[in-house]
Amino acid sequence: MSDLISRAERFARVRHEGQFRKGKAKEPYTNHLEEVSSLVQKWGGSEEAIAAAWLHDTVEDCPPTSHEDLVAEFGDRVAGFVAELTDDKSLAKPMRKELQIENAAKKTPEAALVKLADKTSNVGAIAKSPPEGWSLARRLQYIAWAEKVVSALPNLPQEGLSEFKRRCEQAELQAQNAALRIMEQKVLRAGKSQERADQFLLKLMSETLKPC
Repeated sequence: MSDLISRAERFARVRHEGQFRKGKAKEPYTNHLEEVSSLVQKWGGSEEAIAAAWLHDTVEDCPPTSHEDLVAEFGDRVAGFVAELTDDKSLAKPMRKELQIENAAKKTPEAALVKLADKTSNVGAIAKSPPEGWSLARRLQYIAWAEKVVSALPNLPQEGLSEFKRRCEQAELQAQNAALRIMEQKVLRAGKSQERADQFLLKLMSETLKPC
């Protein structure tokens, strides 16, 4: 591991100390950063891109960390990549999400690669440990939004795109299975037998899978 990447990892671990993911598992936030940086490395990212992967949420989520702090510690290029990946939290969340789609095509190759890895990690987390309180509809909405962001990013490696799509499909399947289980319980609570519940679900699935 290069000195630049080691310093970025140490910096990120200190700044994100005490932060946890939104999922039920409540994993340390640094697990996400470790995965994002590993994906960037796996997909051929430069040392500066890997460093930016470790740092990509520090300005946004770790006040009072600033762009100037990153310039002083890691140089203009790494800080610039992080700036490309930092949302303006003074804006409302819907506007921030819309700007991620609008600005995706303008990303440098390094920032685009980190963004792909970030979205891949987030979609995977929705499948394994979705945020508490998120409805099935909200999970599916996040996946659809992530797909719009990624589809606009330039210069993406095919390996990374394939992994992102695989995780999207997995997360969608998990949400659909959860929806079916909820429907099954509703049928059973209505006094129907397990056989009737199974017939209902089979009919629903066959209708859903009909070609358009």
